[in-house]
Amino acid sequence: MAVSSTVSLHEGADFSLNEAGIICKYNGSSKKVLGSIPSSGFNPPGSNVKEKQSEESAGLGSCSEDETKLVKTLFQRYNKVVRPVNHFSDAVVVTLGLQLIQLISVDEVNQIVTSNVRLRQQWKDVNLQWDPDAYGGIKKIRIPSTDIWKPDLVLYNNADGDFAIIHETKVLLEHTGMITWNPPAIYKSYCEIIVLHFPFDLQNCSMKLGTWTYDGTLVIINPDNDRPDLSNFMESGEWVLKDYRSWKHWVYYTCCPDTPYLDITYHFLMLRLPLYFIVNVIIPCMLFSFLTGLVFYLPTDSGEKMTLSISVLLSLTVFLLVIVELIPSTSSAVPLIGKYMLFTMVFVIASIIITVIVINTHHRSPSTHTMPAWIRKVFIETIPNMMFFSTMKRPSNPTPASVTYKSPIMKNPDVRSAIEGVKYIAETMKSDEESNNAAEEWKFVAMVLDHILLCVFMAVCIIGTLAVFAGRLIELNTL
Repeated sequence: MAVSSTVSLHEGADFSLNEAGIICKYNGSSKKVLGSIPSSGFNPPGSNVKEKQSEESAGLGSCSEDETKLVKTLFQRYNKVVRPVNHFSDAVVVTLGLQLIQLISVDEVNQIVTSNVRLRQQWKDVNLQWDPDAYGGIKKIRIPSTDIWKPDLVLYNNADGDFAIIHETKVLLEHTGMITWNPPAIYKSYCEIIVLHFPFDLQNCSMKLGTWTYDGTLVIINPDNDRPDLSNFMESGEWVLKDYRSWKHWVYYTCCPDTPYLDITYHFLMLRLPLYFIVNVIIPCMLFSFLTGLVFYLPTDSGEKMTLSISVLLSLTVFLLVIVELIPSTSSAVPLIGKYMLFTMVFVIASIIITVIVINTHHRSPSTHTMPAWIRKVFIETIPNMMFFSTMKRPSNPTPASVTYKSPIMKNPDVRSAIEGVKYIAETMKSDEESNNAAEEWKFVAMVLDHILLCVFMAVCIIGTLAVFAGRLIELNTL
């Protein structure tokens, strides 16, 4: 009975076990390391199991011996300090690729962007080449990155002091001398955060990568693509990438104007998702503004105008204290949301001041204030007609006819005294009625002011909100 089995015991090597024996395979090349096995099975009755196990161990060891011999030969005279070139004038060509895994955080105050990346680097080391046939068909091995020469790539715009790659993972070495290194890294890069349009902001952040000590004549770095790799990118709940590019730069410093220093800069155009701030900041501020307008819909006689106004102001103050930590605390610019919160605060305070004026107007009397003719003309006769509600009608008081004393009875002193008393009472009643009418006129003026201010404040609430946010929203929709 034919028996076969394949076991992978070593990275890069497969061991096939069948009737022909044990075959060690390295990347397609095979080597027979143990003789045939009886068809009766791996462990027939009466067979020498220990002898076969010893033979199998010897076969497996031959594959490991090839790799051990290869590594020993490669690093026997290897110097990781020296650039891997045939001649000193030759340059090492390094291909660099950036894979963005996750955008961890954006710190607007300290202007730091934390990201999870992988730096794919490829270069050729002429000192690490071999013939696969001489080493059991081994074409690739993995070796510690600390044992070989590597380009000293650093993040130039680093923000926390860790410029170089910290995690020294293994590299993949091919028999041609081509080395591939793909280490992970957590980078904290400096980015100028412009908060002018927060929370509808668009940020342009970058990562500048280059060699620290080698100039462009010794190490040449080339991007593997004109864009970073986002195939494994995990979407952020706060940011979305609108565009991303990579650019290669030749920089000449004043110390050495004839020698270029190369760097590759990756730019990321990030748009903030504003839903969180719309729900938790903007909409509550709009509701406070709307509630402020309703103050003028409340009748002045109810005595609750000032109570409602002060309550709205206190509620807004407490709300601002709670959400102040959500807004970037920077003085470089006033963000949109800060402008809108300031607008809401001024809006509420203005309503309180105007409410005081309206209440004062409502309680005026002829003994303290005489109504000017222009106020009567505008607020009693003109505006009510324009706003489609009834005007105030003053009662007509005809002038009483003068009393003549031609009748003999009227010449009686007692009668004349009684008539004078009645006349005095009539004049007093007329004066009281005129005073009441004047007070009613002031109340009517206050009511007209309430109607006007209700419309004005509602319009200002809508127009102010659109003025703060509409322009920026239109700009974002054109992107």
